[in-house]
Amino acid sequence: MRGLDIANFHRLFSRLGIAIAAACLLFASVVHAAEPNLVRDMPRGYLGEFRWDGDSTVQNVVITLDSVRALNGRAAEAFGCGSYEVGRQVTKIKVRMLVRLSDLQVEIFELAPEGNSAFETGGSHRGKLSKDLQQIDAQWITTASGQKGQLNLRAASSLTCAPAAST
Repeated sequence: MRGLDIANFHRLFSRLGIAIAAACLLFASVVHAAEPNLVRDMPRGYLGEFRWDGDSTVQNVVITLDSVRALNGRAAEAFGCGSYEVGRQVTKIKVRMLVRLSDLQVEIFELAPEGNSAFETGGSHRGKLSKDLQQIDAQWITTASGQKGQLNLRAASSLTCAPAAST
């Protein structure tokens, strides 16, 4: 009789263990489904301002992301274009953005400026993408001089790589 009780005891705990494991998997998949999928959910347009530290001149910025792809399980990469507008001076650029998935740290590189020969591309913006993917706050640091500036962007729909005033 005692052998039968032990067998029932083991069977009960096996079933209980399987039920707990299934519940954990279900909970994990529900939580994971609630998290944004960066490649799928990242807005394709951002607009906002850039300002060099110590300078009151506001530069209107538009960035449009043409593609977002996963690099590996830890990062994503986005490519697109953008423009900076100061007064009537417009500089068009190409953009490459890296996003670390674990904490949404971003690094934005600006390439191939058109329209302003003095436009600084020797550096990058480093900062943070908000959890809801709607804001980017980053600091530009120029590699050669260490000069810094602040970039503040918010998601916007239907943007093109045109000056901010025309969107």
